[in-house]
Amino acid sequence: MPNPNPGKGAKPQRKRKLSKRRLVVLTILTIVFIAFGVGAGVVASIVAKTPPFNPELLTSNQQSSIIYDKDGKQIGLIHASENRQVVQSKDIPYKVKQAFVDVEDVRFYQHGAIDLYGIARAFVNDIRGRKLEGGSTITVQLARKVFLTPQQTITRKIQEAALAIQLERIYTKDEILTFYLNRIDFGESAYGIKAAAQTYFGISDLSKLDTAQIALLAGMPQAPSGYDPYYHPEAAKKRRTIVLGVLLEHKLISQAEYNKALNEPFAFVDQMEKDKKNPAALNQAGVTVSYKFPYFVDYVLHDLESTYGISEQELYTGGLKIYTTVDSKIQAAAETAFANPNNFPPDRGGQKVQGAMVIMDPKDGSIRAMVGGRQYGPGAMPFNRAWQAERQPGSSIKPLAVYTPALAKGGYFPGTVLDDMPVSYPGAAGTTWSPVDDNIVGGQGWQGLITMRHALAQSVNVYAVKLLNKIGVDYGWQFAKDKFGLPLKNSDQVLSLALGTPEVSLLDMVSAYSAFPNGGELAQRHSVVKVYDNKGNLLIDNTNVPKKRIFSQQVDYLINSMLRSVVTGSGGTGWRAQFGNWYVCGKTGTTSLYNNNNINGSRDAWWMGYTPDYVGGVWMGFDSSNTQVNMAGNYGGDKPALLWRQVMMVAHEGLPVISNPPVPSGLSSITYDTKSGLTPSSLTPPQFIARDYAIQGAMPVGVSSVWMKMNVDAANGLLPGPNTKNIVSKVFLNINRSPNDPWPSDELPYKPPTKYSGGNSSNAATGSTNGGSNGTNGGTNGGTNGGTPSPGTTSQPTLQTTITISSPPSYANNQVTIGITASNNAELQYSVNGSSPVVLSGQIFQAGQPGSLVVPLAGSPVPGTNYSFTISPVDPNTTLISGPPQTVTWSVPG
Repeated sequence: MPNPNPGKGAKPQRKRKLSKRRLVVLTILTIVFIAFGVGAGVVASIVAKTPPFNPELLTSNQQSSIIYDKDGKQIGLIHASENRQVVQSKDIPYKVKQAFVDVEDVRFYQHGAIDLYGIARAFVNDIRGRKLEGGSTITVQLARKVFLTPQQTITRKIQEAALAIQLERIYTKDEILTFYLNRIDFGESAYGIKAAAQTYFGISDLSKLDTAQIALLAGMPQAPSGYDPYYHPEAAKKRRTIVLGVLLEHKLISQAEYNKALNEPFAFVDQMEKDKKNPAALNQAGVTVSYKFPYFVDYVLHDLESTYGISEQELYTGGLKIYTTVDSKIQAAAETAFANPNNFPPDRGGQKVQGAMVIMDPKDGSIRAMVGGRQYGPGAMPFNRAWQAERQPGSSIKPLAVYTPALAKGGYFPGTVLDDMPVSYPGAAGTTWSPVDDNIVGGQGWQGLITMRHALAQSVNVYAVKLLNKIGVDYGWQFAKDKFGLPLKNSDQVLSLALGTPEVSLLDMVSAYSAFPNGGELAQRHSVVKVYDNKGNLLIDNTNVPKKRIFSQQVDYLINSMLRSVVTGSGGTGWRAQFGNWYVCGKTGTTSLYNNNNINGSRDAWWMGYTPDYVGGVWMGFDSSNTQVNMAGNYGGDKPALLWRQVMMVAHEGLPVISNPPVPSGLSSITYDTKSGLTPSSLTPPQFIARDYAIQGAMPVGVSSVWMKMNVDAANGLLPGPNTKNIVSKVFLNINRSPNDPWPSDELPYKPPTKYSGGNSSNAATGSTNGGSNGTNGGTNGGTNGGTPSPGTTSQPTLQTTITISSPPSYANNQVTIGITASNNAELQYSVNGSSPVVLSGQIFQAGQPGSLVVPLAGSPVPGTNYSFTISPVDPNTTLISGPPQTVTWSVPG
């Protein structure tokens, strides 16, 4: 094996540079495997367009690039020497060099620029599931890093091969390896072996690296962020173990060295964790930041590379003029707020509560401020939580996946009423899922019939789940994914989506919320306005970013109005965010940790808020949460909302106050019954009559039927008995609930009696005939003198409906479909394996016409599992059971 560390003074062999013609010919022969199916003439044309081979790019820093804020003020100067610490070949130990060769390109000293054998071996290892190194040689990787953009195209593959051949003709293997080790990205903003050694081990002299440290560094280039010991220590240890095995196999280390290195702790990483509060420790580690607003600038550099294809080499040495979207005033206010420990919940379990913030201009998608943590630097893990951390957004996702989709679908408005009462949904293998609200204690806290506005303002979970079930999980999921741009997975297409179980970044959420203050239009988010090269040529221009309308202005006004109630409404969870007379809207989000099925504390706390001028979000939480380490007693409307308010007050200084945006055409102000969502009847009590807006053509139709009159004993409010002397008529709620459901305080006075005066229980229905719009008393006293009380005309005020099963259950896509025919117009309600019934409100089965009942099953049902579906007809006018049930059994096919 050749020694990659030649003695001091050894002169590398130089070979004359290839002519363009010879280079084309040699490249064509070498990369036939890449250009399979591509004519040689096409390959020659691609090679002829290869960027010029400029050896100076390997060693020269060239011109620094300048970064500006939105007002053209310089906020940063970046160049390679500030981000990469170059080390000479003689200062890189043989073991370090050979470790990278063994892992990245084991035949480095045997092949030329391209290793056909290595590509074949990598292909075979890939099939076997033993992916350790890829097919690219070290020389090819260097050519790609220095001269080309990261685009994955056949053109680039051909060009990087051509450049790699040039490298091999001009430089020795040792020079190429040294260039490579000084260029490679190790994560944590560390470029090059020396910067990486300092970042992860606090070592600047590479000769002091031990075996375990060398193995970790040699294993990181494949996935720097994935093997980052600051964030993924277990993954880093596993990768290190694999590399140690390779080094042992190649006899680069002994068995004793292998055994010693196997369980070595990440001591420096652990120490830096403890030094988060000590800036002096960071300075001792040699950490320097060469620009203001480092979290934002780091994101800009990432954006330029990943979105616009500007190479790292061009960024740090190309003399670019980079004009960004950051507002220095807002960014500075955000960083000041994050530096104040009083703005965060207290530390717990030796951990600091972390946080992130993003502020955007919704009109054009410009990112005005970004903070990714409470302290920047390797010791505080310069991981940008604003866009790299993916967490569960909790209830802050409800406007995106439930409420806006419902309004956009039609047939819903802020006064739409659903019953906040216990409900269960079928799950996998015969299980059920029963969502609850965080304020439910001992069965108390249920709110009964409530409006959409009320549910959103107070973040009622059960309402959101029921509404998502009504509009369709697939519809809500698709809307949040395709319209708002959330990166949802197929596994997120479940009812718990309504409670924020997917994992998303803060930047994703702020970008989605930016459609609300922008009239229903979503502008493409961006951090860069313009970029010029060192000759003044315009490379990037975002002065007119694309926008797309994702919902109407009418829907936008309604959702804004409801999110305004979160801040100003009675019991609204975000009241702390209000400042001045500004039109402030928003939504809280809190994810809970459970211990023995009891809420033990908060894992994540979100506040997503906006005004007509700015939209912003704040996330707080521990990087690593469990039931012992959590933000007990803190939620999105607390510290996050207060920090948001603090920064937003600075952002809005000098701006004209907007208190009430205009109402767009296409909306109508309507009066409705807050217990039905329909036009009030003559029986509707005054306190349950309200006004709100609805989209014209999608307004609720019909008169409220949830109220009825009943004759009761004036003395005790019970049904009249044989000895009742004074009978009065009173108004009650005519709703179908389980006898075990608790009644909330505002509905309790309207709960129909179920017992007769004198102690006898009623086995009949508790309602009289429905008062409807005329309020007449439809029932009469059924008691007889001296006889047993009779319910008389207190029976169900509906036609008796018979339902028949017209086709047996069929199964597809986690849904069971059952054919149903009803003798009269009816809604249906169904239960699965005895669960609480689900009413298909609004889906009317026409008399005598076959229809289909679709029952969703969560997860993937286990073959052989038995299901029992009980189906009852419901009168669409009264929500009362109107006929006998039918039961259908079905077994999951094997």
